[in-house]
Amino acid sequence: MSSAEHTSDSAPSRPITARGILLGAVACALISGWISFARTGASTSDVNITHLPVSFLAIFMLIATTNFLLRQRGLPGLAPAELFTILIMGLVAGMIPARGLTGTWLGLMAAPYYLATPENGWIDLVQPNLSPWLFPKNGHGETKWLYEGLPTGVSLPWQAWVMPVFWWLTLIIAGFIVCVSTVVILRKQWVEYERLDYPLVTRILDLVDDSEDQSGSPRWPRLLSGRLFWIGFSVSFGIIVWNIVGYFDTQWPTIRLSPLGGRFYPCRLCPWIITHINPYTIGFGFFVKQEILFSIWFFHLLFIAQVVILRRMGLQLGAKDVPGRNWGDPVVKWQSLGALFAFVIWGLWTARRHLGAVLRKTLTGDPSVEDRNEMMPYRTAVTSLVLSVIFIAMWMSQAGVPLAMIAFILPTAIILYIALARFVCESGTLYLSLPASPLEVGYQMVGTTTLSAQTVVAASTATTLPWMFFMPALSQGAKAADRIRGTKRTIFWALLAGLLVALLVNILLVLKTGYAQGAFNFSEFPFTRYAPRRIGEMVTTIKNPQLPSLPHLFVFLLGAAVMIALTVVRYHMTGWTLHPIGYAISTTNIRLQFMSLFLVWIAKSLITRIGGVQLYRRLYPLFIGLILGRTAGTFLSFIIDLIWFPGSGHHVHGWA
Repeated sequence: MSSAEHTSDSAPSRPITARGILLGAVACALISGWISFARTGASTSDVNITHLPVSFLAIFMLIATTNFLLRQRGLPGLAPAELFTILIMGLVAGMIPARGLTGTWLGLMAAPYYLATPENGWIDLVQPNLSPWLFPKNGHGETKWLYEGLPTGVSLPWQAWVMPVFWWLTLIIAGFIVCVSTVVILRKQWVEYERLDYPLVTRILDLVDDSEDQSGSPRWPRLLSGRLFWIGFSVSFGIIVWNIVGYFDTQWPTIRLSPLGGRFYPCRLCPWIITHINPYTIGFGFFVKQEILFSIWFFHLLFIAQVVILRRMGLQLGAKDVPGRNWGDPVVKWQSLGALFAFVIWGLWTARRHLGAVLRKTLTGDPSVEDRNEMMPYRTAVTSLVLSVIFIAMWMSQAGVPLAMIAFILPTAIILYIALARFVCESGTLYLSLPASPLEVGYQMVGTTTLSAQTVVAASTATTLPWMFFMPALSQGAKAADRIRGTKRTIFWALLAGLLVALLVNILLVLKTGYAQGAFNFSEFPFTRYAPRRIGEMVTTIKNPQLPSLPHLFVFLLGAAVMIALTVVRYHMTGWTLHPIGYAISTTNIRLQFMSLFLVWIAKSLITRIGGVQLYRRLYPLFIGLILGRTAGTFLSFIIDLIWFPGSGHHVHGWA
């Protein structure tokens, strides 16, 4: 069933209810709590490192399955609109804890004091420049206790965290409003005019729609029935169940999905190729366009070849990046970054008529411009966007960031996260990140020679929180809202409620667990790796000021030019198989799923060649089964760890 068949004009009347919002808030609490505890107290899987987290999907499918069983027995249940409401709220909640919005932020508030030594320079260069209203007081060892656990008889020092958490929350809410407003402004262009596929969320929406027949009676979704679904489910679920036996018997053989230890080095100068095989990625990858799958692996290998040539020639674009990021090669990163900017600017130019209509509606109230199907009126969206950006600028200025840098960082951040949302909605790839942060772009383009230590610390602190990380989740939520007929105005308040619930659960759980057992024992990296790395980068920037980098700018413009050329060729040459998205994203975290996406591309190529579109559609249930089997197995492993292995869980889901 295509997404085009599910427009708001054709859908039956399905109102948004208080019950749906309340259950959505409960789902947000469960999702946030699971993710937070999984990577702190339980030490289990990475359940929110994708743009459709397995934690969200598990909770949502539990609610949907329970709802079906209740309705099947004639008991009151949820209407599809209520399930869509829960889905929209849950997507946002899944982006908050651990490696999402708050992970590095919470770690950064404690790390400058606890991990400071005379040798690393934090005491002299970082601590004196911290804004006191953004960091907890450390007069009695409050941050030390967070990392090591509270001494006997000492109560948790909540008062030290109240003021900094409050002011950070104002930034989060302002960033959230920027994201919602931007999504409202762009929704019609992406959903109705360009008809993007939204491969991730569309599969879940189809399952919900198929849970009722035309008369409104409940039925088990047809995609979850039949032999093919259960084959796919059994494969991915069975692998985890097999490995669970090994939790209790250390002699039990383990099925590993990372051939060659997860990395393959084709030659001496080659960056490594990731060999992880992830059923979750394979399942969703089946619904990604063939040309996008091909472009991802093609440009990935092309970039590897480029790096090999540059290394053989001894060419290097400045200092290498932090190990692990884009193979440590800035040439690759800055090409991708230029491509990303060109991609967004091209997209906004394509949407110029729609954006002009939004502006007319905002300024003149033009009745010919329809906005009743949006989460907020266009005038409200534009006004909220402007006011929220002004607030964020004032917040950053108060933190010590100069206005000139703010004027560079804020537009850059908006462009980067629009690109990320567009990539997710169009490509449907799960593991996507950005090639560089807004601050990195600013440092290379503007230079750091004129920046004081206070400015560097303030700018690094203010940009630690990725306040626009909501954009992909909200964009997918806007697509889901398209299946609800009637006013969508309530959705904004539902999203805000879900956001606050998820934040509250995450912050309280992380602080409580940290003070109880010591954050240094967390398996989650933001406390032990990401926050210290960010502070170390502050010190490096202060000690080693750099002029604006013309080579970086050249490579950036080269990437933009290649992206524009690929886009023009794609629009004007029939049969062109290289999608420009592949050029922009192939060096981000998606490279960690290279092998899975390559295998999916081979499978889809064979399937369409042998049986065409009909065979491809007949195999939908098989790959839905892979997705849900992995989801169910991850949830089962988490429950077993809670019961039998508290605090020393097992990692069954992540990059592999």
